[in-house]
Amino acid sequence: MIQEDGKVVDIAIIGAGPGGMACAIEANLAGIDNIVVIDKAPHHNDMIHKFYKKGKRVDKDWMGIKFEFTGNVSFDECSKEEYIQQMDDKLNAAGVLGTFEYNHEIKKVTKGEDGLFTMIFDSDATSEGVETMKARNVILSVGRMGKPNKPRYKFGRELKDVLNFNLSKVKNGEHVMIVGGGDTAGEYAYGLVELEDMEDCVVTLNYRKAEITRMNPTNTEMCNKYLDNGKILNKMGVDVESVEPSPAGKIQVNFTDGTNAEYDRAVYALGGTTPKDILVNSGVKTGEWDVPVFDENTFETNVEGLYTIGDVVTDQGSIALAFNHASDAVKDIVSKLK
Repeated sequence: MIQEDGKVVDIAIIGAGPGGMACAIEANLAGIDNIVVIDKAPHHNDMIHKFYKKGKRVDKDWMGIKFEFTGNVSFDECSKEEYIQQMDDKLNAAGVLGTFEYNHEIKKVTKGEDGLFTMIFDSDATSEGVETMKARNVILSVGRMGKPNKPRYKFGRELKDVLNFNLSKVKNGEHVMIVGGGDTAGEYAYGLVELEDMEDCVVTLNYRKAEITRMNPTNTEMCNKYLDNGKILNKMGVDVESVEPSPAGKIQVNFTDGTNAEYDRAVYALGGTTPKDILVNSGVKTGEWDVPVFDENTFETNVEGLYTIGDVVTDQGSIALAFNHASDAVKDIVSKLK
């Protein structure tokens, strides 16, 4: 159980990436210490832990667009390791690390007639014994790497463990096929190539189109570089027809051009980059490209007391911007609590 029975927090922050982390610090600085931060990963800034190779520079800006810090949280551009240390230091200084709860995934948020929000945990992804949690305000800072769409073809239960929708189960030395042509697929593919503890993995990128057309310029450049030098194997321009267990105990993938191949694991990244499920399940209205409808000054959604910040409300993946969103959202909550 991650909360005392009957306790209601002032702010529940869902997601411990840059935006969620900054929300916790901003709340503390504003005198609000009755908070909780919930993340399905085992630590904060999980995507930087996973997808930044050792020594990679962490920038505050995005694709050359400059952002200035407008809140209380900032950082000095530095390597991955130095960034993580800076964030640990800031969280320790604010005294909020004890409010972080890891390895718990929230499926939806519901608002009761009493005005309180109840967080509903995903029973398939959460430790046993976790009970519901209530909050007066909720900030969704869940990013754009939401659960992808499932493929149109069916696969048997015997393949369930090796047909995945993220990289969490990938083991070093496996031959992994990444399926998809969007940013998530690209980040999975070249992320695996660059991860030091996955150096013996073989990565294949499968996409129904022969060329990358849907990724942002950075991901397109990275994937094309590794496709050109052979570090990512190219299985593009063809779709998957079906999958089945192979005689060797692996996955046999049958393609629409009549060919087939064996892989240790397949990871699907078929759209779903915006975490639409938790938004819709929580009653948040969404517009074009499933972007939530929100107040641009406060980041409050159509559900009073429910806020959404970070990558989910912008296509500009800037850490500085996420920090600034956190400041604006927390300011609005504080003005209503006091």
